[in-house]
Amino acid sequence: VMRALLALDMYEKTEEPIAQAVGWALRMGATLDLVTASEMLWNGNELFGSTENSALAIEWERRSESLKRTLERRLPEIPERIRGTARVIEGAAASALIDASAGYDLIILSTHGRKGLARLFAGSVAERVVRSVSCSVLITRLDVARIPETGKLKVIFPIDSNEPSVVGIRRARQILGTDYDFQAMCASPDMATLDEHPSITFARERLGLATTTGGLPDIPRVVRVGNGNPGEIIAAYAEEIGASLIAMPTHSRSLLGRLAYGSVAERVVRVAPCAVLITR
Repeated sequence: VMRALLALDMYEKTEEPIAQAVGWALRMGATLDLVTASEMLWNGNELFGSTENSALAIEWERRSESLKRTLERRLPEIPERIRGTARVIEGAAASALIDASAGYDLIILSTHGRKGLARLFAGSVAERVVRSVSCSVLITRLDVARIPETGKLKVIFPIDSNEPSVVGIRRARQILGTDYDFQAMCASPDMATLDEHPSITFARERLGLATTTGGLPDIPRVVRVGNGNPGEIIAAYAEEIGASLIAMPTHSRSLLGRLAYGSVAERVVRVAPCAVLITR
């Protein structure tokens, strides 16, 4: 059974992040655990002295226990058949979540819309988690409709024609399953305006090779031409067709190692109109 870990910020509303994660976990057949990171879990007496009646120590411990109880009360929002555990982990959020993701197939993060996605990669906890975890990452948007448990959803595989990742396609399919309408696409620079331009012909050939080798020989394949970062072209196409997910099929060093340097993947995450899956 696949294991998924939903990272929650308990200082924000948690109902929608859980609902979005539940929708994906049900489709994937994954057990869903809840986790939040807190720097409050150090023993209050250690921080403020061993005086039994220390007001600061007492308040610190009270807040720590309250956080644990609050997280545990969220568990019934997950259907019993996929319900896992809830835990509060100790330490700085990014490093604690990275450590906590060990042994999981997927970690789920959530954000509020495109502005939230832009902030996601602005030196945030999420940025460090996405770059450093050893498992795949699903980033959900809280301002879109919750996905249904059944029925076809449109999923886009963006393919780098210079470095197509068959492993990434296969990994995404392992995570998602089969109840989807998959499409593969490649974004080309605006200099390739003619249909017979060599770069477009090359991109089509590489798309065909990647999808066939990846086990999806019959899915639609699209080459889109546009201005600016290819990530924006990918996001625009996802919005045009009403995609529910952009699955970035890549090997870890190629994508996650470049996230800090204005890569296509980073731009997709920032401007995507839907959820984004980054495979590892």
